[in-house]
Amino acid sequence: MRSNGLTLLVGILLSGCAHKVILQPVGPIVQVALDDGHASERPLTPSKTFELLMRFDPALPLYQLRRMWLSLAQPGRMTVSIYNSTKDGEPGEAIFSMDRTYDPSLISTGQDGKWVIETFDLPPQHAALWVGLSSPGGGNDPRLWASSNDSVAVFMRDPDPSTPLSATKVPRTPLLRLEFSPTIEDPFAAKGKHKKR
Repeated sequence: MRSNGLTLLVGILLSGCAHKVILQPVGPIVQVALDDGHASERPLTPSKTFELLMRFDPALPLYQLRRMWLSLAQPGRMTVSIYNSTKDGEPGEAIFSMDRTYDPSLISTGQDGKWVIETFDLPPQHAALWVGLSSPGGGNDPRLWASSNDSVAVFMRDPDPSTPLSATKVPRTPLLRLEFSPTIEDPFAAKGKHKKR
C-alpha cells in the first residue's frame, strides 16, 4: 500500500556560505516499537488539549525519521505532531504536524498485519522524538489499535503545565512504530573542505 505522506529525500543538503553540509544515511533502517504486537484495545484518540504523547529513542548519535507505521482500528481525522526533546527529556518544540483523514479502506482488524505508512523529510536529530496524537473531534474520531502492555513511554498531555509528565502515564500502548535512518555528516563538507578527486 502506498503512503500519501511526504516523500523522503535520500540526503538532506544544508546550504553554507561557501560549501554544503551533506548528511547521508548509513547502514540499515532501525524500527522502534513500543507495543508488544498484540492488538487488544481500541482506545479513543483524545482532543489536542489532552494529546497522547509517545516517546521514541532510537539510541543513535545522529538520525533522521523515515517512516511511521499505524495500525488503524477506526477511520477518522487525526492530527499527528512530532516534537523534539528538551534538555530534560520532555516534549519540546513541534518540528512537524499534519492533519490526515483515514478512510475505512485503511482499517485493520488487528490480526491481518495491515499497516498505514507515512513517510517524512525532517531535519536530523540527536535525542529522542515525541509523537503526539489528537483528534479534532466533530464526530469523526479515529482510533488506533493498542496493546495492553505498559511501555513506560506513553503519556497524556495535561492542560496544567505544572503537572509532571510522570503523573500522566498511560498503561497501554498504541500500535504506532517509527523507522529511523542512522545518518553521518560528511566530514569534508562539515569542515568546509573538498574531497580530493
